Formats: sequence, structure tokens, C-alpha cells
Amino acid sequence: MEKIKIWIIILFTIIVYIIMGAYADFEKLSLSISYFQWQYFLLLIILVTLEYFIRYIKWAQFLKIAGVCLDNKENLFVFFSGLSMIVTPGKLGEIWKSWLIRDISKDGLSKTLPVVIVDRMTDVISLVFLSFTGIFYYKNGISFIVILSLSCMGFYVATRSETISNKMKIILEKKFSRYINDIQLMHKTMNKTMEPKIFLSLSLLNALAWFFECMGLYYVIIGFGQSIDVLLSIFIFSFSSLVSGLSMVPGGIGVAEASISGLLILNGIPPALSVGIALILRLGSFWYGALLGFTVYVIFKKRIMEDRKIFFDGVENV
Repeated sequence: MEKIKIWIIILFTIIVYIIMGAYADFEKLSLSISYFQWQYFLLLIILVTLEYFIRYIKWAQFLKIAGVCLDNKENLFVFFSGLSMIVTPGKLGEIWKSWLIRDISKDGLSKTLPVVIVDRMTDVISLVFLSFTGIFYYKNGISFIVILSLSCMGFYVATRSETISNKMKIILEKKFSRYINDIQLMHKTMNKTMEPKIFLSLSLLNALAWFFECMGLYYVIIGFGQSIDVLLSIFIFSFSSLVSGLSMVPGGIGVAEASISGLLILNGIPPALSVGIALILRLGSFWYGALLGFTVYVIFKKRIMEDRKIFFDGVENV
């Protein structure tokens, strides 16, 4: 079944890219890409990798606050393996990291799922924050960003509010009475990770991480011999990331590329160049991450699991 899903995603990606190529005119698109200065692609990879390590610091801090104990080697394995799930709708597949942690450290899902949820929430908040740079360029899209901001604030207030939380507990106790201990632990963990000072500081750190990926777009555009304002490139990347994530299309494939190229066209860059920029950017900011995550998982899974088994066997024998 999983293999079928993979092939569906591959087929879908090919179809989307063929449609984009036809729109841009294959001949013009291939000519545009042939002029691309590939040293800027290397710079994109460096910026994206730097972004991943900053986001890893945030992830590790959230786990520490939640009381999940993994050493750096194991935690790096979990974090980077999770990147292979960015091809899922809205990156919801990253919940798989909770199962990985359970297999490694035996920590229950009720302790780790809230970390994954809050981690994703900081991604949305960071991108919303960065998207506000577009207020100077694309006022029509600001209403969408404001709605997202209010939704995030509503979720945060609802989670932190004792009154709302108690009402939710009563409802959940009636419907899922046998899971009430897990639900209470999940809520307790979410409250810990969403403590205002912690949540705000890690969200700002996360915004810094996404800023590096926004700069990746800026330098890819330069690699094509074009130039736009830095603030505009920040808006285009962050806004397109939000739109593609909320579209629930696997990996935002097609949606992200169309959003990026469409906004570039609106700002005076020719269609063939805009599509070329979008494709090169996604190669470095999306497909690189998915491939990196898959590679880390395949290479290090056996070693990580064996090391943990030796650890648990040693504890049991003491």
C-alpha cells in the first residue's frame, strides 16, 4: 500500500511539472535553466541545511521541556528522518516522529505528539510573521494572513485557558473515558511547551530559520540573472509556503511552485524564468529535504535501534 502511495506521488509530481513546463514553454524554460549559475544552488543547499539545524535546536528544546530524554545522536536521527514526511499533506506525516521516539526511548505518544503539534504550530506562526512583509507589496493577500494569525491566537488561548480546557476535558471524558489519562498528559505537555516565554522565544528562533530559506529564493533569483527586493522574496516564499501547506496537497506539490512563479510574474519576472526559479528553489528547499530525511532513516535506523536495545538490555541486567 505504501509503495502505491509513493508511486501516486511520483506520478502526480511528473504531471504537475509537465503542466508547468507546458505553461512556461519547454523550450524557453530549458533555455532559462541552462543559463542558471549553479553556484547559487549550492548556496541554497547551505542555507536550507543551516535552517534545518536551527529548527533542530527548537525541536530539541521542546522535547527537553516535555521531559523526553534522547541523546543528540538519537534526536538528530528522529528530526532528520522526519523530513522524509514533508511530502505528506500539510506535513502531517511528521507525527511519525512520535512513533520513532517511542521505538527508541519507550516514551508514550501522549508525551511526544503534543511536541510535534506545537512544533508545527511554530512553523505556521513563523511563516505568518514573515508573510507580513508583504503588506508593502501585496495587500490583497493580507486578509488571508490576518485570518491565519487570529486562528493561531485562538488555538493558543484555547489551549492555555483553564476554563476552556476543563470544558474540553468533560466532553472528552464522556466520549473517550479509557484514554482520559493520555489526554490529560497531552494537555499537560502542551501547556508546558506553550508557556508564553518559551513559546515566543522558540517561535522567533524558528522565524530566523525560515528566514534563511527565504534568502534561498532571493539568491536563486540572482542565479537566474534577475533581482528583487529582499523583503519581497521573504514574502513570496513564506506566503507560498503557507498556501501550499494549507492546501493539503501532498508536499504542496504544484501549489507551492504555482504560488512562487505566479507572484514572481506579478512582480515583472517573465513566465519561463519564474517557473524555472520555482523549480530550482523547490529542488533545493523541498526535494533535498525529503531525500535527506529518507537517506538518514535508511542508513542510521538499524544502528540507532541496536544501540538502544543494548542500552535497555544493560539497564535490565543491572
